[in-house]
Amino acid sequence: MFRLYHRPMAGRPVRAAWILEEAGAPFEIVRLSMDETRADDHLERHPLGRVPVLEDDDGVLYESAAVCLHIADSLPEAGLIPPLGSHERGLVYQWVLFAMTEIEPAFLPLLPNRTTEPAAADAARALLRERLAVLERALEGRTFLVGDDVTVADVVVGSLAADIVGLGHGDGFPAIAAWVERLEARPARARAVAAAGIPAAA
Repeated sequence: MFRLYHRPMAGRPVRAAWILEEAGAPFEIVRLSMDETRADDHLERHPLGRVPVLEDDDGVLYESAAVCLHIADSLPEAGLIPPLGSHERGLVYQWVLFAMTEIEPAFLPLLPNRTTEPAAADAARALLRERLAVLERALEGRTFLVGDDVTVADVVVGSLAADIVGLGHGDGFPAIAAWVERLEARPARARAVAAAGIPAAA
């Protein structure tokens, strides 16, 4: 049994819930208030008081991409990550890291709760579109990002792309839009969003 610590309206824990749902793994969501994430017991789980945190019998793990990769590794029978040492597995690592290091930093300044100078927002928007163009080319003619079925790469990159498209920053990228639509139609995605109790665009 996995335990997933989550704060209402936080989008990143949905990635972990989604991969758990895709894997068919039993899990419990523990919802924390903002104050509870700053309490000593949660700071022992995550020294910065953030979510998600995954807990199992072996201990705790944080950073949403690491959590998702770990879940896929822990449940190989679910087929959510290609075999160790394969080129396809390398592609999964590539896309998960691309999401975290290239797409997300360009997108964060454009979130509605951020106050960004117009020039900085324009620069972030241009950078984001450059990154999305890379993803668009990779998805052209494909159903999923790596291989012929959903993988942890689709979950991590797709959850971020869903936010981007949902906030109106995906115009002009039809392959991304179609991919996000397919991913959001997956029952596991819908169950994860419902379990987390946040809007479907997160």
